Amino acid sequence: MGLKREEGKAQAPGTPGDRGDAPSLDIALQAASLAEARLREAIEAMPQGIVFLDAEDRYILWNERYAQIYERSADLLQPGARLEDALRIGISRGDYPDAVGREEEWLGERIAHLHRPGVRHEQRLSNGRCIMIEERRIGGGGTIGIRVDITDLKQKEETFRLLFERNPLSMLVYDIETGRIRAANEAACALFGHAPGGMDGMDARDLFPEAHQLAASARLRADTTDVCEPRDLFPEAHQLAASARLRADTTDVCEPRDHWPMLRSDGTCIDAVIATRRSELDDYAGTIVSIFDVTERRRIEQRMAHMARHDELTGLANRAHCREHLHRLLADNAGRPSGGETVTLALVDLDHFKPVNDTYGHHFGDMVLTEAAERMRELIPPEALLCRIGGDEFAVIFRRSSLTQAELVSKSIITTLSEPFFVQGHMIHIGATVGFASSPYDSREGETLMRYADLALYAAKGERRGTCRGFEASMDAAAQEKNRLEQDLRAAVREGQLAVHYQPIVDLQTGAVECYEALLRWQHPGRGAVPPDVFVPLAEEMGLIDQIGRFVLASACRAAMGWPEHVKVAVNVSPLQFRNGNLLSTVINALSSSGLPAERLELEITEAVLMEKGPRPAAIIRNLRAFGIGISLDDFGTGYSSLSYLLNYPFTKIKIDKSFILNLQEEPNSRAVIRAVIGLGRSLGLTVAAEGIEREIERDYLRGEGCTQGQGYLFGKAEAATTAHGKETRAA
Repeated sequence: MGLKREEGKAQAPGTPGDRGDAPSLDIALQAASLAEARLREAIEAMPQGIVFLDAEDRYILWNERYAQIYERSADLLQPGARLEDALRIGISRGDYPDAVGREEEWLGERIAHLHRPGVRHEQRLSNGRCIMIEERRIGGGGTIGIRVDITDLKQKEETFRLLFERNPLSMLVYDIETGRIRAANEAACALFGHAPGGMDGMDARDLFPEAHQLAASARLRADTTDVCEPRDLFPEAHQLAASARLRADTTDVCEPRDHWPMLRSDGTCIDAVIATRRSELDDYAGTIVSIFDVTERRRIEQRMAHMARHDELTGLANRAHCREHLHRLLADNAGRPSGGETVTLALVDLDHFKPVNDTYGHHFGDMVLTEAAERMRELIPPEALLCRIGGDEFAVIFRRSSLTQAELVSKSIITTLSEPFFVQGHMIHIGATVGFASSPYDSREGETLMRYADLALYAAKGERRGTCRGFEASMDAAAQEKNRLEQDLRAAVREGQLAVHYQPIVDLQTGAVECYEALLRWQHPGRGAVPPDVFVPLAEEMGLIDQIGRFVLASACRAAMGWPEHVKVAVNVSPLQFRNGNLLSTVINALSSSGLPAERLELEITEAVLMEKGPRPAAIIRNLRAFGIGISLDDFGTGYSSLSYLLNYPFTKIKIDKSFILNLQEEPNSRAVIRAVIGLGRSLGLTVAAEGIEREIERDYLRGEGCTQGQGYLFGKAEAATTAHGKETRAA
C-alpha cells in the first residue's frame, strides 16, 4: 500500500497545445512533482493515518499508517473507490464490531459523521483497536481524514500524560500565570536542543526572538482549538492534497495561518506552526502547546515559489513572472495623476536557433541559450526585468527608461547576439530580432501591450531579421484584417463559397487543348475576388488545406469526366498535404468516386515539397506515379536544386516559371534559361510547359525552341467547368 495517488488524470489547463507556453508549463509541473515527492515523505513519517477523499467521498490517496490501521480492509483501498462501499464490505466481513446487528444504522451514522467536518468520533475495529477519527473539508469539496489509534490511551488511566509524553509531535505545558514551561515532552526537548526535562521551568519567551515575544505570549495563552484548520495542524498534508489535485501553480497553495520564528538552544532559528488548547491542569490554568517544525517545508515552498516564477535553465523571470510584473507596473501607473512612468516591453526572438538544436542537440542549444541570457543580462538597465518567455524568446520590461533608451538597448542586444558563440569548440552564429511597444503611448493595458510588442516582432521578422521595430497602429489594423479574413475563409469553406475554375494548357504546335489546370477561386460577397496567393497561404496556416485540397481534387476529377478522353486535368498540391500523409488516399478516393482514369490526372508540386526531410515525400510521389498519375514540377528554374530533383523523382512534366516568360524580350538570360530547360526536358523525355504566355511573340518563340505546351491569357483565362472546355482557344 503506502501513499497512493490517481493515475491518468488530465493535466492542468492551459496546456496544450498551446504553443510557446509548453516549456513554462513543463517547468511548473516538474516543480509540483518535486514538492509532492518531498511532502509524501513527510506524511509517510507521520504517526497518524492520513486519507484524502474527493468531493464524492472517493479515495484519492492515503499513507502507510492508514493502510496499517485498516489492515483487514487494505485490499479495498483503491483510488476512486467510494468510502461508503469499502465500509459496507467491511461490515459484511465483521471488521466493525459496533455494527453487528445494526449494520445500516451504523453505516448511516458513520456517513453522517463524515459530512459533519470537525466532529471527532471513535471507531472500534475487530482486532480490538480503537481509532479516533477527525475529518475536515478542504477547498474543492474534498475531505482530509486523520486516524489516530488511541487504543493504548483508552486502556490507561492517565490518558493525557501518555499522549503528551509519547507524542512524536513537540508539545509543551504552558503556565498562563507565570509564563513558564511546566513540562516539555522529549520531542520538544530534542527539537529545541535540550536534554530531556531541560526545558522545565524555562521562560517561554526565551523560545522566541525579542521582536516576537509579546505576540508569542498572547498566542501561548490563547485557545486556538476552534480556529485552527487542518492545514495549520498538518500543513504538509494540506500541500500534498493540493499537489494531488494537480495544481501546479504554487500561488494557489494556501499558506499556513501563521508561522512563528523560534530559537533553539544553539541560537539557530526554525519556522514553526503553533496550536494551543486551554486546559485546567491540576491547580493552575495552562495551555497544551503543539509545535510543528515547518522549516524544511518553508524552504521547499520558497524554492517552489522561485521556480514557479523563474526559468530553470537561465534563472531569468519566466512568462508568468513577466506578465505579473508588467501588469503591476501598469497598475501603479494607472493610479498616478500624471500617467506615471514610461513602461516599454521589448520581445527578443533568437534567429536561426532551431538549426542549432537540429544540428547539435538540445543540450548544446541550452548552453547557447544560457550564454545568450548572460549577454543580455549585462546590457539591460538595473531597473529593467529580463525574462525568458519561451524556447528561444525573451522579453525585457523597461521602467524609468525613455523609448529611445529602450530602443538603444534593444539594438545593443541584437549586436551582442550577432557575435559568434563558442561552445565546446564550435563557433555558432545566431542573431536576434526585436519588437517593442510602450505605455502609455501604445496602450495602458498589459495584455494589449504584449500583443502589440508581438505584432512589432512579427513585422520585424517579416521585413528583415536582425532588426528592431516598434509598434505601429497599422500593424494592429493588419492583424485585425487578417483575423476577419480568417473568419471569412472558415465561413467560405463551410458554406461552399469556394469554386474551382479551369485554365487551358495547349499544344503549342497544334493549338489543341491537352489539359486544364484546376485553379481555386474565392468570390467573397463583400470583398469581391480574393487572390489565391492571399487565401491559400492563410488556409495552410489555419489547417484548412487538407479539407480544401480534397474539395479541389474531387471537383477537378468530376469535371474532367465531362471532357474528351484525351484531355487531362492538373491539380496543384500543397506541401502540407504531403506532410500530413493523407494525400495518397485523398487522390485515390477522388479518382474512384469520379471514375476518372489515373492517367488523366496530373499533380503539380513545387520544390517546397521536395525540401521536406525524411523519406515520406519521395515514397508518396513514387506511389502516385505507380498508379499512372502524372507528376509535374511547377515553377521550374526558381528553386535551388531543381536539376537534382529531376534525377531523383519520376516527373512527367516540368513547367517553366512565368517570370522567365515575362522577361523573354528584355532579358537575354531568360531566353538562355528557357532554351536550356527545353533541351533538358527533351533529353529526359519530359513534357515542357511554359506558363504566363500573354503575347503571340512569346508563343512563337517558345514554339520555335521546341516547347511542348503553353499556358496563359493568350489561350484563355481560368473559367468555371461548365464553360471552360467549350471555348475556342487561340490557334498557335
